[in-house]
Amino acid sequence: MKTLRLILTFYKSFILPSFLLTIICLVTIYGYGKNWVSVLQVLFWFKLATLALIFYYINSYKKNEFYYYKNLGISKHKLWIPILVFDFSVFLISVIILAIKLHETFPRS
Repeated sequence: MKTLRLILTFYKSFILPSFLLTIICLVTIYGYGKNWVSVLQVLFWFKLATLALIFYYINSYKKNEFYYYKNLGISKHKLWIPILVFDFSVFLISVIILAIKLHETFPRS
């Protein structure tokens, strides 16, 4: 439980930009309407690239903060892997739900 709380504390530092990027991707997909599939691949790679940029930025900007987590017994891997998996899973699940809704709204003729 302590580890989960520490991971969530670390995630709080960049949840807003990550969540906003997910919302922007979903709005873009929704904006394409019937042709949402054409933009999906681009947004998939866009999300991965922005996660990589966030990873690089946080590693550079908060490098001294990692000593705090290291002293509490949590390595960088234990911090980053669950966060990146969770964030990308939220993105994929949201895209799948939106795709189902768009398919119901715009069935193929």
